[in-house]
Amino acid sequence: MEFYDFEKKMMEYPIFTASEAKLIFFDQKNILIQVSFWVKKGYLEKIKKGLYILSSARKKINPMILAGKIYEPSYLSLEFALNYYGIIPDIPGTFTSVTSRTTKYFKNKFGYFTYQKIKPVFFGGYETRIEKNVSFNIATPEKALMDFLYLNKNRFAADFNFWKEMRIDGDFKFQKKKLESYKEIYADKKVNKLLESVLNYQNNA
Repeated sequence: MEFYDFEKKMMEYPIFTASEAKLIFFDQKNILIQVSFWVKKGYLEKIKKGLYILSSARKKINPMILAGKIYEPSYLSLEFALNYYGIIPDIPGTFTSVTSRTTKYFKNKFGYFTYQKIKPVFFGGYETRIEKNVSFNIATPEKALMDFLYLNKNRFAADFNFWKEMRIDGDFKFQKKKLESYKEIYADKKVNKLLESVLNYQNNA
């Protein structure tokens, strides 16, 4: 298959795995050789083993979508999601996600991607959004906050000035019912104390 024909078929799905590429190849035996050749020619870019993008579509690819493809299962959360919703103003230099697998870190041309491990029972509370035929997962505001507090419970202080320095948005309205349900799932005294401190800060900021 000529690259022009391949590119035309994959343009709507510019992020793809080797397995997905096989679905449109006639010559199944030589697919990996062909893909490797196109990477060397600069037609494709290798993001990690088995994951590629069309070089011509690079500028159109949202790294948020890429985050969910690099390491699965995962969803964007923590600092990135909190900033995405306007809860904290500082833009993180990393696309932060959580996973039920081993903690991992990746670096590529799109930036840094971190995946912090949480217990499988805590994995959830995210929404799947679709952009340009590709989906990505991102925590709800409430779950992003709970993940953030849980993974930093031994570092953070339940203190008004601590949240002030972090510049938590005092006007952001969390859904209290969701927070209560997550408190039951996490069942962690430190996390609950931090959550209470955040909400008190918002009420008095």
